[in-house]
Amino acid sequence: MPPIDRHMPFFRLLDAARQPGCPLCRLIRAHTRRQLESILYESVNDVGFRDRWRAARGYCHRHAWILAEFQDALGTAILYEDVIAFYGARLLTDGTGAKCPLCRAEAMDLDDRIAVLEQSWDDDELRAALEAGDGLCGPHVRAVLRQVRRAEVREALLRVSAARLQRLAAELRQQIDSCDYQHAPPTDERIKHAWRRAIEQLVGCRDVPPTD
Repeated sequence: MPPIDRHMPFFRLLDAARQPGCPLCRLIRAHTRRQLESILYESVNDVGFRDRWRAARGYCHRHAWILAEFQDALGTAILYEDVIAFYGARLLTDGTGAKCPLCRAEAMDLDDRIAVLEQSWDDDELRAALEAGDGLCGPHVRAVLRQVRRAEVREALLRVSAARLQRLAAELRQQIDSCDYQHAPPTDERIKHAWRRAIEQLVGCRDVPPTD
């Protein structure tokens, strides 16, 4: 293998792997919000962006509501006035347009993150962080297994993820048992929130696009 390039995407992946939750979910969610913030503050009146915005007839359901979280009344009003004025009643009978531009951006972002993971797998620090932390959610494990060419990466990731899933099942059992009046409530934060981690493990984090 050629030397591992410890560039900024590598360090972003490493940092995300050390934090709770799926690192790919975390990175994609953060990148999408940075894009939306940039659009609201820099691109609302950009002609090229507005052309793409109209072609897509706005954002998809998921991204429209993420946009709403910014509570930017002026920027959001400008964008939606634009698309409603342009299409008028056609939006009521034919709401489909080009694919949501943020959905396209997220798909490309995921491909890039997986490529970094594969290229950097032999880095001991990154691999240790991925093995010790919450690891990848199920949807992103499957995405990696489809995209990564190196068999040893696929096999190692699947082995580590399966072992983590087994530990999660044991933690869920501890949480269930703790609800019995004969048991004291759990003090371990991982046990307390095992139910939430189980959801994230099976379907990915909220606001992150499905990959299956």
